[in-house]
Amino acid sequence: MTKREICDTRRTFAYYSGLGGLEARYIEYGIDDFIYLVAGAWSSSKSYHKLKVHYGGKYDYIVFYGRRCRLSDFIRV
Repeated sequence: MTKREICDTRRTFAYYSGLGGLEARYIEYGIDDFIYLVAGAWSSSKSYHKLKVHYGGKYDYIVFYGRRCRLSDFIRV
């Protein structure tokens, strides 16, 4: 399945209000954990992403276009 198909078949479970709005749709668990996101949630041009979840000493985060987004900053629905 493609990133778009995975995101379209899942419900949003968390939002991030920065960077034009990110909608977290699915977490793939394994040796490396990945999160599937829809970027540009509040605009007409949406893009679909699969990002690795990084586990740091102080907080967990993803890197989106070179910026760290803490998972604790996402708002659960």
